Amino acid sequence: MSRFLLPRKPSLRIRAALCVGVCTAVALAAAACSSTSTPTSSDAAGHAVSATASPSPRGSASAGTIEITGAYLPQPATPDVAAAYFTIAEAGDQGDVLLSATSTPTAQAALMNESTTDGAETMTTVNGGLPIPAHGKVTLSPGGYHLMLTDPSSPLKQGDVVTLDLRFQHAGTVTLKVPVTALLSDAATGSDATAQASPMGDMPGMPGM
Repeated sequence: MSRFLLPRKPSLRIRAALCVGVCTAVALAAAACSSTSTPTSSDAAGHAVSATASPSPRGSASAGTIEITGAYLPQPATPDVAAAYFTIAEAGDQGDVLLSATSTPTAQAALMNESTTDGAETMTTVNGGLPIPAHGKVTLSPGGYHLMLTDPSSPLKQGDVVTLDLRFQHAGTVTLKVPVTALLSDAATGSDATAQASPMGDMPGMPGM
């Protein structure tokens, strides 16, 4: 007669080793999953906050009731012409006027306005300065108002910083550091908006330089 031998139960030492191995595998799997998730941190209340990428650099400056934000200059497609863009806000009651600008590296600086009429683009010089309304703001943006720099003394490329000395009628001279960004990286698209001064909000962005 054949005899069947029943398998022995594993000893306590073997079962303990198996348990440790399973627990280790579970822990490693959990760590692998967490390494591919979005990094998080905790705020003051202990709530999880997802980490986000830092915004691209922009220049800013202020003097008196004038505040300038969002300044950038796309790397020019040709070395002899560039355009700087930024927003000017006036918190005072009397308003102000941007009269002129000088730059470093040295270049010819002029306030310009680009507009589109019946499909034709025109570029005109802003004579007499650019008015900034009281408790309002004006945005220099592609396709509208902009500060044109011509014939800079050295080529402007991404990563450079251009220093602008902006002269205002009341606030005086404000020094603004403007980063040079990737070629047209910040230019808006579309052609159905018109840049203009707004007493209560921003001017719409415009395509163009």
